[in-house]
Amino acid sequence: MPKGDVVVEDLWKTFRIYQQRSSTLKQAILRRGNEVFEEFWALRDVSFEVPAGTTLGLIGANGAGKSTMLKVLSRILVPDKGRVHMEGRVSALLELGAGFHPELSGRENIFLNGTILGMSQSELDRRFDDIVAFAGLGHAIDNAVKTYSSGMQARLGFSVAVAIEPDILIVDEVLAVGDEEFQRRSLERMNELRSGGRTAIFVSHGLAQVQQICDSAVWLDHGQVRAVGRTEDVINDYLRSVSPLTRVDAHGREHIGSGEIEFDLDVCAGDEVVGAVEMGAEVTIRVRWKTDHRLQNLSVGFLFHSADGHVVAGDHLRDETLAAIGPGAGELEYTIPGVQLLPGSYHLSAAIRDRHSAHVYDSSPNIASLSVHPRGHEFELPGYVALGGTWSSRG
Repeated sequence: MPKGDVVVEDLWKTFRIYQQRSSTLKQAILRRGNEVFEEFWALRDVSFEVPAGTTLGLIGANGAGKSTMLKVLSRILVPDKGRVHMEGRVSALLELGAGFHPELSGRENIFLNGTILGMSQSELDRRFDDIVAFAGLGHAIDNAVKTYSSGMQARLGFSVAVAIEPDILIVDEVLAVGDEEFQRRSLERMNELRSGGRTAIFVSHGLAQVQQICDSAVWLDHGQVRAVGRTEDVINDYLRSVSPLTRVDAHGREHIGSGEIEFDLDVCAGDEVVGAVEMGAEVTIRVRWKTDHRLQNLSVGFLFHSADGHVVAGDHLRDETLAAIGPGAGELEYTIPGVQLLPGSYHLSAAIRDRHSAHVYDSSPNIASLSVHPRGHEFELPGYVALGGTWSSRG
């Protein structure tokens, strides 16, 4: 079996849910083990394989069995039936702060956690600076971990977990607590591990992340495998179970709508697709669509959202430009002569609807992103949009 291979065969895991447990030794003796309980099967006949050098995503609703599956893979839990075979060095990051002592400093916890994961003293000495740099904790590495925020603990835990260069990396939802910059670097690091022939198993409710980094996926539902295979296919099967009008495109972006028309959207400066512009620059919102149907009375609209989710600007088509289209492909452009959004990160949502009934043919809550850079002292202004006014004194 090649190093990095993971094979799960006919796996079952049960837990006992007690209606009334003994709280004292006397109660336990009197009941003589006759406590009333129910059996809860967290995993039922689960089977899948992860070839060496690939990344698998585990998806499903809360309570589907994903975290239990990772704990079995990490040998924290022992299955009741079936077997797990993994070849090579395993590193797992399953819970925020797991393996950390809150009274010890970040420096001390790196050596403690690294030792638990099987690293030698010389390895830790050699990689210490890289771990601290990746975690971005140089200013706080000698402070007690109990003073760290959840994001700082996540960065430190992930940095140690990947530093051992495992053959198999297991990561739970914990990355969701990191900031946007750390999540980006973490995903890049996981892609580097995959490119280096490492295997990864990844749990996330962020389906776009799963789509971005995973070669295949398993959908768990109430402890059972509902689908296994190509990532995009499994995600779409899962989304259709939640809503028959939901799908994920090839870039991992969620779409909702009846589907007679499908669209994509780019932010452009001139003819170039951009992800960042300077404040005041001219940009074009370019919408492209395709359909196999003849459709009438369409309206296209988009919104800019701030990093914290507030709608800050937007517009929609009000005329008869799309009175009748299709079948085929088409394109529409909206030009902003000078972006007045203040410096920051924004994302766009967009939709194509029936102009009269508001029926949604296709929509996406996060179809594109745009960073706005300052051209002067705009960082000092409050809010999201520059007013462009001037001050004058009188009297």
